[in-house]
Amino acid sequence: MSEIESSEVATQSSVPHAPPPRQPKRVWFSSFIGAAIEFYDFSIYATAAALVFGPLFFSPAQASVGVVLSFLTLAAGYIARPVGAIVFGHFGDKIGRKTTLITTVVLMGVATTLIGVLPTYESVGALAPVLLITLRVIQGLSVGGEWGGAVVMTTEHSSTKNRSFMGSATAMGSALGVLLGFAAFSIVVSATGDNFLTWGWRLPFLATVVLFGLAVYMRLRITESPVMVEAAEKNARATKLPITIIFTQYARPVALAAGVFAGPFMIQSCLGTFFISYGVAELGMTRSFLLNASIIGVAFSFIGIPIGGLLADKFGRRRVLAVGVTLATLNLLALYPLFTSTNNVGVVVGYVLVFTFHSLCLAPIGALYSELFPTAVRYTGVGMSYQISSLIGGGLGPVAASLLVAKGLGIGSVFVMLAIFCIIAGFCIYHLPRTDDIDLRDVGTLV
Repeated sequence: MSEIESSEVATQSSVPHAPPPRQPKRVWFSSFIGAAIEFYDFSIYATAAALVFGPLFFSPAQASVGVVLSFLTLAAGYIARPVGAIVFGHFGDKIGRKTTLITTVVLMGVATTLIGVLPTYESVGALAPVLLITLRVIQGLSVGGEWGGAVVMTTEHSSTKNRSFMGSATAMGSALGVLLGFAAFSIVVSATGDNFLTWGWRLPFLATVVLFGLAVYMRLRITESPVMVEAAEKNARATKLPITIIFTQYARPVALAAGVFAGPFMIQSCLGTFFISYGVAELGMTRSFLLNASIIGVAFSFIGIPIGGLLADKFGRRRVLAVGVTLATLNLLALYPLFTSTNNVGVVVGYVLVFTFHSLCLAPIGALYSELFPTAVRYTGVGMSYQISSLIGGGLGPVAASLLVAKGLGIGSVFVMLAIFCIIAGFCIYHLPRTDDIDLRDVGTLV
C-alpha cells in the first residue's frame, strides 16, 4: 500500500468543491493579515535584538558579546520554526488548514505581548534572558506553522492562472508586517528619546493586540480549503506521519526548495538586523536613520511582491525567481562600497535595491512550493521547505555575520558569505522542475 492513499484523478474543469465566490478574496486577505501580524512580531523582535536586548537582557556581557548573545536569541526563534512546521504541519494535513491557522496566530499574539512586559536583567537577573528565549521559541513555533499553512490555504483556493499572485498574499503580509515593525521602532525611537531603553522599546510589542484581534476575526470567516475537503472525502490521506513521508519520499524537493531561498533570505535578514547593529556600532550611523532606510526598502518590497506574483503567473515561477536571485547576487558588488563609505544616500539606495530584488525572489515561492507536494502532506512540505531556508538565511545568517566581524575578518567576509549562498540558490533553481500548469490535486513525486 502506498504511504499516501489517493484516488485523486479530477481535472481543473471538474472541481466538486469550488469555493464560494467571495471566499478566495477572504482567504487572500486572511493570509495577508495573518502573515502581517506574524512578521510584524518577528520583525520587532529582530530590531529589538539589534538595538536593545543586548544591554537589557545580557548586561554583564561585553558589548560585542552581548550583541552576539542577542542575535543567538533571534536565531533560537528560527531554530524553532522548522519544529513549528512539523507540529502544525501535522495537524494542518491531518485535521485541517483553518483550525491550525487560528491556533498559530493566537500563539504569536500572546507571546509577543508578553515580551512587551518582560522584566530585564537588572530586575530579575538570569531569569530575564530565560524568559525572553522561551517566548522567542514560542514565536518561532508559531511562524513555523503560519507561513506554510497560509500559503497552502491561498494556493488551494486559487486557479492555476493566478496561483502565484494568490500565493504572494503571505509574502505581501510579511512585507507589511516588517514595514510596520520598522515603522513602529522608528516612531518610538524618536518619540521616547532617552526613555527608549527603559520603556519605549516595549510599545511596539504591546501594539500587537490590535493586529492580533483583526487576524483572528478574519480567520474565523474563511472556509476550509476545497482541495483539502475533496481529499478528505476521497480518503486521500497520509497513512504515516506527514513529516516521515516528507523526508522519505520528498527529501530532494525539500532540499532544493530550501536552497532556492536561503541566499536571498540571508541578504534581507542581515540587512534588517546585522547591518543595523554594525552601522550604529562601527560606522557611527544613528538608529533612526537606519530604521528609516529599512522602512523605505521594505516599502519597495511591498510594492514589488504583487508585481512579481503577476510576472510569475505570466512567465513562470523559476524564471522570475532566477532573475531575482541573479540581481540580488550582482547587487552585492554594489552594496560593499555603499556600506563602507557611510554615504547616507548610498545606504538608502542599497536598502531599496536589496528589498526590491528580494521581492522578485519571494513572490513566486508560495506557488512553487505548493506545486512540489501532494495535498496529504502539502502543509508540512511547504512549511518545512520555507522554514529550513529561514533557519539558514534568517537565523544563522546574522549570527555568522556578527561572528565573522567579531573575529576580525571584516565586513568583506560577510559579503562573501552572502554571495556563496546566492550561488547555491541558483544551482537549486536550475534543478527544480517546471510546475506552473499542474493541478494541485494531481501532484505526485515530481523531483
